[in-house]
Amino acid sequence: MSKIRQHQLLEIVKKNGYTSIEQLAVQLECSQPTIRRDITKLCNDNLLQRFHGGVSLIHSNDVRLGHTFKSSYMVKEKSQIAQYLLEKIKSIESVFLDTGTTCDQVAYEMNKLSNKQVITHNLSAALILAKQDKHTVIVLGGIIRGSDGAVTGDETYRQIKTYIADMSIVSASGLDLTGNVLDFDLEKVEVKKSMMRASTTRILLLSSDKFRKTGVKIVASITDFDYLITDQQPEPAYTQMLKANRVKLIVA
Repeated sequence: MSKIRQHQLLEIVKKNGYTSIEQLAVQLECSQPTIRRDITKLCNDNLLQRFHGGVSLIHSNDVRLGHTFKSSYMVKEKSQIAQYLLEKIKSIESVFLDTGTTCDQVAYEMNKLSNKQVITHNLSAALILAKQDKHTVIVLGGIIRGSDGAVTGDETYRQIKTYIADMSIVSASGLDLTGNVLDFDLEKVEVKKSMMRASTTRILLLSSDKFRKTGVKIVASITDFDYLITDQQPEPAYTQMLKANRVKLIVA
């Protein structure tokens, strides 16, 4: 019986991409602990990859890569994006800085400036900025989630509502052609939304590989952003979608 259920589980994920444990339990009419045991078996067999709240196929575009891998992946391209963004940061006083390895590159570039106020839930970026001690860095409190040092939770949401900033710098897992900005991390999405609501200018950073990737949670509509900065010209369908939604595309 368990082998039949595991086969059915695998077929569901093959068809749908990322699927939550809750969805699998409903579709297969069994308990979530049973689904977790099946997922463990399939992950051990290198058929699936587990991450927070669900599972996806290995090597699928729906799979979220680990922070250690991403830190050494497309570094040049992410640095290009950060270098271009630096020109916009020069003229403002305060920023919300999101999590992610592209935002880490922004922190490195910001150390070429001074006297900015940076509000972040990204411990990695905060430490990069603290080494130079050129800025006022405000780290939001909460619970550390994952190896990227992201801080989330009720305390994070409460604190972020007490700040405003000139600019929010936001990263995401993907962008679809309907204009949905997507991410895998459900807790982080709420922090991103709060940052955007409390800032004057909203900038989305998206390395070129993210145009082919998806997520499971909508962060925002692309219309909520003023700029999208990437490292390579996206395919025409994306260019047209951004133009139709009056979002300025910048290729660094």
